[in-house]
Amino acid sequence: MQGLFEYRLDGNGDALVLNINLDATSANALVRLDRYINWEDVLKLTENDPEAARAAERLHTVLHHLGR
Repeated sequence: MQGLFEYRLDGNGDALVLNINLDATSANALVRLDRYINWEDVLKLTENDPEAARAAERLHTVLHHLGR
């Protein structure tokens, strides 16, 4: 069975809204994916790009909260 994962990005420039609709199967898959990402390496790669580092931290937080 394929899980539901849809997203919609509205706006432009600095005013963006991201809506994500997913089912439990897709949420569980994203939680498992989080375990395979070496976030320390990601942050090292983005140390010269503070915006990318903040985005990576936020993504990690979201994936972590999906697992709760």
